[in-house]
Amino acid sequence: MNTKLSLTLLMIAVAARAEDVGQPVTFAARASASFSVTAFGAGPRALFDSGDSDPVPEPWDTVLIQGFLPDPGVSFEAARAGSARPDWIPLEVHRFPNGRFWARARAAIGPGPLRLRALDAGVSRDHAVDIYSVEAFVAGAEAPGAAVPPARGPQNPDAKRPFVYPRSAWKALPPTQPYISDPMPWRITLHHSDGRYTRTLQESLDEVRFIQDFHIHGRGWIDIGYHFAVDPLGNIIEGRPEGTLGAHTLGNNVGNVGIVLLGDYHPPVNDLPTAPELAAVTALGRYLVARYGIRPDELKGHRDYMATACPGDRAYAKLPVLRRALAAAPAPPAPDLTRARRAADAIFGFVPASFDARASK
Repeated sequence: MNTKLSLTLLMIAVAARAEDVGQPVTFAARASASFSVTAFGAGPRALFDSGDSDPVPEPWDTVLIQGFLPDPGVSFEAARAGSARPDWIPLEVHRFPNGRFWARARAAIGPGPLRLRALDAGVSRDHAVDIYSVEAFVAGAEAPGAAVPPARGPQNPDAKRPFVYPRSAWKALPPTQPYISDPMPWRITLHHSDGRYTRTLQESLDEVRFIQDFHIHGRGWIDIGYHFAVDPLGNIIEGRPEGTLGAHTLGNNVGNVGIVLLGDYHPPVNDLPTAPELAAVTALGRYLVARYGIRPDELKGHRDYMATACPGDRAYAKLPVLRRALAAAPAPPAPDLTRARRAADAIFGFVPASFDARASK
C-alpha cells in the first residue's frame, strides 16, 4: 500500500504537558505531532519518522505515547537514538472505539534520546493521526510523597457534595491493588488531561474510561490517578474514590485531591474553560473546603509543584478567581446546569463553550 504523508508538527513549549510519571520527550522543542495518511495504492511502508528527540536527561526503560488514531492500521516503533542501525521496538497499541489510543514499549534501561516512527500496518482510509504527548521513564510504583499539612479551617461532616457521576457511569475497572486510605485531604490540585475536549456527557465518560486504562496499563498505576474529572459542560465525574490516596502530583499526593479538566488548555491548542466548567469546579471546591477544612489558598495548579505546563495557561489563569470563589461562601446545594451557568456568569464572566473547536479529536 502506498501512503502519502503530509506532516505538521504542533509547536509546544519544552515544559512538560500533563505527564506525572516520566520525562516529556520533545523533538526540536515540539512535544506533539499530527500527520495525515492517504492510502492510494502500493508503496513505502513508513508513515512518520520523528528523527532523534531532544536530549532526555534521565535513564529510561519505557516509552509511552497517547493521542487520536482513527484507523487501527497504523503501528508504532521506538528506538534509542544515536545509532546508524536503530534497534526498533514495537509499541503495544491500545485503541478505543472512538479513536483514542495509547501505546507503550519497554526497552533495556539506559540514557539517551529516542526516535519514534509510525508504520503502515494495513491503512484502510484517509485520516489524520494526532500524537498528543510522548514520555519516557523507568517503570515503577506510584510515588506518594509526603508534606506537613497546615492548620485547617472549620470542618463540616454534613457538607453537601454536588452531583457527581459515579464510577459505574463510565464502567470503571476495579483497582488492581487495594487503595491506600487518605481520609483527610488538606489541599486540591487542578490539572488538565492534555487530551480530548469533550462535547457531550458520553464523550466525557468515554474519555475518563480511556484515562483510567492509560493510567493502569500504560503507567502501571492501580487506578485512574485523579479523584474527579470536570468536563466543558460542567459535569463532575468520579475518578479514584474520595478519601483514598491519588496519583496525580508526583511527590505531593498525600492529602491532595486531584481535579482534572478534560481538554488541553495550553498553547497551541488553547481550549477555553467554560462557565459551566468553572461553576462545577467552584461547587466541588466549596464542598471540599467545607467538608475537610481545606484552606482556599491550598487550591493550586499542577505547575505549582513541578516543572509542567499543566493545567495549561488558560486554566491556570482562573485559579485566583477560583480561590476567591471558594472563600466567598460555604458549599451550596448541588446546582443544576442552568443555575451553574448563572452563578459562573456572575463570578467569572461568561466564557462561550465552543464545542466545535476541536472537531478532529
